[in-house]
Amino acid sequence: MNFALTEEQETFRRATRAFAEKEIAPIAAERDETNVYPVELLQLMANLGYLGLKFPSEYGGGDGGNLDAALVFEELAAASAGITLGIYCHVVLALTAIARIGNDDQKRRYLAPGIRAEAEKIGAFGSTEAGAGSDIAAISTRAERDGDGYVLNGAKLFCTNSPIADFIVLSSVTDATRGGGISLFIVDRGAPGLSVSQPIRTLGMHPAQTAEVVLENVRVPVENRLGEENRGVPNMLTAFAEGRIVAAAFAIGIARVAFDLARKYVLDRVQFGQPIARNQVIQHRLADMDTEIQAARLLTHQAAWLADHGRPFVKEASQAKVFATEAAARIAAQAMHLQGAYGYVIESPAQRYYRDTHVLEIGEGTSEILRNVIAKQLGL
Repeated sequence: MNFALTEEQETFRRATRAFAEKEIAPIAAERDETNVYPVELLQLMANLGYLGLKFPSEYGGGDGGNLDAALVFEELAAASAGITLGIYCHVVLALTAIARIGNDDQKRRYLAPGIRAEAEKIGAFGSTEAGAGSDIAAISTRAERDGDGYVLNGAKLFCTNSPIADFIVLSSVTDATRGGGISLFIVDRGAPGLSVSQPIRTLGMHPAQTAEVVLENVRVPVENRLGEENRGVPNMLTAFAEGRIVAAAFAIGIARVAFDLARKYVLDRVQFGQPIARNQVIQHRLADMDTEIQAARLLTHQAAWLADHGRPFVKEASQAKVFATEAAARIAAQAMHLQGAYGYVIESPAQRYYRDTHVLEIGEGTSEILRNVIAKQLGL
């Protein structure tokens, strides 16, 4: 077994960290406070090839894999989880759905310009509704066939990126007479009848704006249906499975930077005549935190490797996502606690790491739902 990255991967990882520390980390606190997403950053990342890393070169991508994406998102999330979430929704959700499910025409119209971050090609993904979260088959948004198109009515809640997005990939019922009669559609921002609410205030991930999307008799041409009609549920599960690998890496990035901050603090903080890091109880806490980070990374890289080699990976991706996101929440909480009052003040990044981790246990499948997935894979 070889757990080492290739020389190319290691070089790319270091380059990504340098980029994130230069372009993202310096604005992380400010954007967390102002709730303004740095849209211009997407163009900069596109120019450097980050947005198209895992997509085919024929559409401008880098022909990379899930492990490459995991390496990138760990470094980006360490710099700013909130900013990275906007990138995640554009690349891992919207563009990946088009890349995996879309036809050549849709890839040329949305994937290729989305990789280049061209004007009017930033994506969002809408599935959650007020009455349908984990139960993706319970959505109430309807799409009725009308000539050469569909007419959509309904609403999507917690649609991250929607206030800045130029198109939204969303799910809608196309056959109410059958269970799972759901299809996916690409809806352009300027479509008559489409409206996006003001951003919803959330505990963490402040720069990544999430909102409600309302559709009132929105007409979508048939060529914007993504994949076969009534195949939306399996198509979403296909896209989400890969997303869970990246979500796990996302969590590792936050956990790592929270751990690094706590480690530095306990080495510098002097109480009773010595650094508090000399206390065995502190040492054990840091030892446990680092162990969880290493375990999460191994689970994540294993799932990525399996996916990249065409092997079954649903169980492993679910395990990586559950373990990494829950570990990140524990580590961020512990890191803030170890810094005492200094970690609790708004000026400290420790409280931001703490706030940002919790949504990762909810999005891309809650921990409870993923445990159901794991159990099913175990034949239970």
